[in-house]
Amino acid sequence: MAKAPPRVYAITPAWPFGTEVVVEVAGWDAALTTSVDFEAVERWYDKALPTEARLLSKPRRQIPELILTGARTPVVSAGMKAVLEQEASGESEFRPFTLQWEDGTAVPGEWHLCNLLKRIDCFDYATMGMEPPDPVVVEKSLHHKRTDPMSAEEYWLREGYINRMMGPRYVDLAAIDGARIWRPRWHPASMFVTDDLLAAFKAAKIRGVQAERLGTREEPLPTLAEIREKAKTREKAKSARLKTEKTSTKTEA
Repeated sequence: MAKAPPRVYAITPAWPFGTEVVVEVAGWDAALTTSVDFEAVERWYDKALPTEARLLSKPRRQIPELILTGARTPVVSAGMKAVLEQEASGESEFRPFTLQWEDGTAVPGEWHLCNLLKRIDCFDYATMGMEPPDPVVVEKSLHHKRTDPMSAEEYWLREGYINRMMGPRYVDLAAIDGARIWRPRWHPASMFVTDDLLAAFKAAKIRGVQAERLGTREEPLPTLAEIREKAKTREKAKSARLKTEKTSTKTEA
C-alpha cells in the first residue's frame, strides 16, 4: 500500500479560553525569522540575545508549551524541545530562557528560546491562483529596508516581511525536501510543520499547540460550498436522530 503524502500544518500557541498573553522581553525582542544561527545574530547586532521575559498576566495553572514573543520568536518547554531534537534534529537550536509572571514569580518548568533554522519558498502559487511575488517589485515598494542578519544565499529575505497573504494557503510538497519544521518565504511570522512532527507532539502530550491544516495538490482544502454542504448534512442527521428519539419516547409511553 502506497504511503499517504504528508500533511502540512501552521502551528500557533493555544492559550486557554483563547486569551493570548503579552510577552515582554527583557532587553530587546529579537526577530529570529531568518535561517542564520544564534551566534550570527549576535555578531550582526553586536549584543547578546535576551535570556528572560515576563508574561503580562497573573499566574495561571495552564500555559501553552509554545509561546511567541511580540517579534514571533518561539519560546518552548523542555518537552517540546526534546521532541524537536529527536524528531527534527538539526532544524532548530535552543538556549535556556527564563519566564516570569507579571508579579515577578517564576513560571514553572524549563523554557528555551527556539530558533528555526530553515526558511523554505514553499507556497504553491499556481494552486492558490496567485502570481508569485516579484522580489524586485517588492523591494522597490519598501519604505524601510530589512536590516536583519542574513547569509548571502538568503538575501532575498529582505522582502520576507510580507505577512498579508489572504485566502486558503497551499504548500508545494516537492519544495519541503524532508523538512519537518520551517518558516515559509513571504510569510515569516508563520511556523509550518509536517503531520508526523505534529503527531510526535501529541504523543509526547505537548499542551497548547494549535494546528491549522494547509492545502496541497495531493489533498486540497475543502471549498466553502463543501463546508456548508457538510454542515447541512450534519444538521439533517441531527434532526432525524431527534425525531427518531421523540417517536421512540411516545411509543414507550
